[in-house]
Amino acid sequence: MSSPKQPCQKPENLNGKPEECSPEQIRKCHGDVKKHPCVPQKPAK
Repeated sequence: MSSPKQPCQKPENLNGKPEECSPEQIRKCHGDVKKHPCVPQKPAK
């Protein structure tokens, strides 16, 4: 379970910030997803 201070769902696999994860790291943690679930999405304008 993630906390507000640690938005990453898999902090044990995190090497930096969730925004810095490579596509391979995202696939390893979350499977084949279109967007990294640990990175907050900016609302569309």
